[in-house]
Amino acid sequence: MRGTIGALLAIALTAAVSAQDGMSKELTSLQGTWVTSMVNGEAAPASPEVALVIDKDKYSQTVDGQVVERGSIKLDAAKKPVWIDLIITEGNDANKTQVGVIDIGEKTIRFKLNTPGETTRPGDFEPADGYVVFVLNKKAK
Repeated sequence: MRGTIGALLAIALTAAVSAQDGMSKELTSLQGTWVTSMVNGEAAPASPEVALVIDKDKYSQTVDGQVVERGSIKLDAAKKPVWIDLIITEGNDANKTQVGVIDIGEKTIRFKLNTPGETTRPGDFEPADGYVVFVLNKKAK
């Protein structure tokens, strides 16, 4: 019983902190480091490691630990699938927005993104010309 109460308190405190930060449950579940495991249905090479680090509504993309892009994330969970906008502030595509959709799991996320600067949003996760589909796995701490 004591363990159950402790777990419930931890969940309640996490929810309260997230609400205080103004983060949606979807954005809260994205927090942390995610490593690319698949690109367009093909296994991603183990090296170099391509990762996405999410802290609140900010992200950085790294290749072997070196930051290659930074920006902010905007989600619209009212849309199905969930809409994601990556507002790129640093890197080769700075000052562009990359639109797409995202499926958020506990340990896996899946994106389908258009080319940065393009405004047509995908509606599914099927591979298609001009779009890229990524699968990323949560990196253990």
